[in-house]
Amino acid sequence: MPRDIGERVFTAGQAARNFQRLVQRELHCPFRVPLGRRIWAWRKGFLGFSSVRYELTPANYTDFVSDYARYVKTPSINGRFGSALNNKVVFSRLVASYGLDVPEYYCIVTRGRFVQVGDRHRMSTPDEIIESILGGGHFVVKPYGGGSGVSVSTLNAVDGKLHLNGVEKTADQMRTFLDRLDEVVLCEFVRQHEYASTIFPDSTNSIRLLSMWDYDAGEPFIPFAGHRFGRPSSAPVDNCSQGGLSCQVDVETGVLGSAHSGHMDPETRSHTTHPDTGAKITGLVVPHWQFVTSKLLEVAKEMSYIPYVGWDVVVTDSGFTVIEGNNYPDLGHQVYLPLLSLPRVRAFYQKHNIV
Repeated sequence: MPRDIGERVFTAGQAARNFQRLVQRELHCPFRVPLGRRIWAWRKGFLGFSSVRYELTPANYTDFVSDYARYVKTPSINGRFGSALNNKVVFSRLVASYGLDVPEYYCIVTRGRFVQVGDRHRMSTPDEIIESILGGGHFVVKPYGGGSGVSVSTLNAVDGKLHLNGVEKTADQMRTFLDRLDEVVLCEFVRQHEYASTIFPDSTNSIRLLSMWDYDAGEPFIPFAGHRFGRPSSAPVDNCSQGGLSCQVDVETGVLGSAHSGHMDPETRSHTTHPDTGAKITGLVVPHWQFVTSKLLEVAKEMSYIPYVGWDVVVTDSGFTVIEGNNYPDLGHQVYLPLLSLPRVRAFYQKHNIV
């Protein structure tokens, strides 16, 4: 079979799976959307949920990247290099080679096998992992593929007692948890900057930056950045899909806008302070912001073979750490900024036949 035919078959199969995910997302919409509005949205490529959240109208819907485009078409933008972003361990090693700070990975768990990949901690059995935790290790367990904060757990010890997601566990309970793991990695817990801990201390509060290419200028750019903050319902993750908050970050200045809750709620509420801790959000300037954006653009230019990346970073005392990359990142932040209203963004998506 000719190679190009094989590539088309693979792409068609992946597109079918992504379309299935799109359908499932619509079927699990948590609120009622009138049938007429749903049908109108479907014809334009949007979920019923998005039609409400984005306040779509016949006059403005063309300013938004549709859900169909995001789920079915954008995964093809990076071609075969997209697989590098779909695997957290591979992406971590790739961007580390360009000088970016990443968490250390210690162990891969697959089909009941614990395979050590790091040097600092010996982790080839559940008992060795427990020993490392009791010895002061603070770890994150997460799928090496996928996203949305699903199945992410934190492991640490407090006063000599094992803790899973902040809840004390016996050694037998921790061992049972570890024995049930599959297709996950254990990696270093990243200690975030004080500003993020002050806003919400029980999750690692990350920033999503979207980078893409300006083919006329021959350089990458960042059209959007959004900050996520956890809530008690989402801890230990910050993802909006798990109940967290999100807010826009001014790409030029690093100033935070108002935060929004209810990712799956059409009546999104706006917050200038965190609703659970009372800490200020709106108007806060993210530390090291110019360093974050300039360094990511520098590396994105070196990685020109991957023109489309959703970067997840955590700001630290010394700079920032890249947690992971996303091959076809969620575009729900269009609630703040319709991406196709930006000429450079529209040109990028047109270049890749997305719109």
